[in-house]
Amino acid sequence: MVSSISRSLPAPAVKPPPPHYQSLLTPLLHRRFVNAFFVCGAFCYFLAFLISDKSRFLWTLFPVMLFKSILLGLFSAMPILLLRIHQLHVGKRVQPSPFLAFQRAIGSFSTYTTIFIYALSSLVFAAIYLASSSPNDQLGILVEGRIHERPRLNERFLYLVFFATYLGFLQGIYHIANDRARLTFPEEPIASAQDAARQQFPNIAWNVGLNVLIGTVSGPLVYLPFRHPIWSWTLWFARRFYWLNRSAVLPSFPVGPGLFIRSAVLAAMIVLISEVAHMAFISFFIEDPFKHGKVITDKSMDPNGTLVTGLRSANKPL
Repeated sequence: MVSSISRSLPAPAVKPPPPHYQSLLTPLLHRRFVNAFFVCGAFCYFLAFLISDKSRFLWTLFPVMLFKSILLGLFSAMPILLLRIHQLHVGKRVQPSPFLAFQRAIGSFSTYTTIFIYALSSLVFAAIYLASSSPNDQLGILVEGRIHERPRLNERFLYLVFFATYLGFLQGIYHIANDRARLTFPEEPIASAQDAARQQFPNIAWNVGLNVLIGTVSGPLVYLPFRHPIWSWTLWFARRFYWLNRSAVLPSFPVGPGLFIRSAVLAAMIVLISEVAHMAFISFFIEDPFKHGKVITDKSMDPNGTLVTGLRSANKPL
């Protein structure tokens, strides 16, 4: 009798597992990434205004400048943010020795990806900067001669393109050497992303000054051994599209005081884009996992169980 009754009782309902912590955290991180991109987009809009032709003020304010800022945001700032996401880690990487660290970096695909992304970011800005220059700046790909002369290839243009690539290479090396992919959380909670951004201003000033100084001073020296090959190959290629002067002789060295100052300004803008991207990423991603003043696990029916699933996810840095 007892056995028949026990067999007729329904089995206790199986308690469903708690929702995974990452399923609650991922939407929050997506919103923070979008916020970081909006900050970069606003800064790109400001830079687009600086480098635009001010002769047509209303046209500069919206159509052309908006297009430039979109290009800068997508191809100069966004690659840096994606690089931070791809290489994100929290703990400090311990290397047995500097030599082994250098050896691993040389053989790592991530090293070349980092350098390529910084070079791409620099070249995109340099291309928009050169396209926005006025004819009086003489930064076009060609230099117009006299009425009876054919145009000549402009080495000032070639140098700035080389300089932007070289500066991207320097930034990539600086990123790897300082492990800028690491996300360091403060010991004391940060009140807001604005406070976190303000705390980074001294580091931004240092990084901009160091990269601009090294790049601007060493750029002409590094350009010297590449000068003749760059001139020859570009001249050969440009003659397929332009009716150029027949002379293939190198002109006088292009880097004078004017171009030196202009390259320093260009370097400052390029480095600032990457630094603002780093600042925005860090400022939003070091915030505590709160939403509307509440911990994100409050949405779960089992907050403690959800938190445990997050602690067990060793392969998830956040």
